Amino acid sequence: MLRIFVELSIGVSLLFTLFRLFKGPDVLDRLLGYSSTSAKITILLVVEGLLNGRTYYVSLALVYVILSFLGIVIIGRFVERQI
Repeated sequence: MLRIFVELSIGVSLLFTLFRLFKGPDVLDRLLGYSSTSAKITILLVVEGLLNGRTYYVSLALVYVILSFLGIVIIGRFVERQI
């Protein structure tokens, strides 16, 4: 029961951040949406790994966080040069 509630609440909050990602009024709002979406996907991976006892989900989440951070930095530098 707890697992369903946790995954459902993360999924609903993920929908709101996906809306921010795709319908953001400007580029900075979309960058914020990308950052929030990647954080929530990471949380979802970690929770799924802990609840199922699969440690490779946690390792996958760590790799995903590193790549997401690099993506945010690259996009942020690109936006900084455009503004």
